[in-house]
Amino acid sequence: MSSDRTTEILNYLSAISRDIGAFRAEVNARLERLEARVEQLEARVGQLEGRMQGLEGEVRGLRADVRALTIRLDRFEARVLDVRADQHELEDRVIALEEKLKAG
Repeated sequence: MSSDRTTEILNYLSAISRDIGAFRAEVNARLERLEARVEQLEARVGQLEGRMQGLEGEVRGLRADVRALTIRLDRFEARVLDVRADQHELEDRVIALEEKLKAG
């Protein structure tokens, strides 16, 4: 093999080596940027998980409050129905008394 051919091959290998080095640096830079973004996303997900856990407690509290209000409303509804029944009974009695007064 001639010295020119050897030099040409060495130059070609040197160029390939430089390209591989540049490619490696570019890939490493991209990986570092991706890693930074993944770390940011992990941090945000962690924050959201913390907030969700806090909200779960609040939701449990709200559910308990709704249950308590439902019980109170059911009791109130029963009382209102009793009052309406009493009112209807009193109205019937008043009507009966008025009819007695008219008749007698």
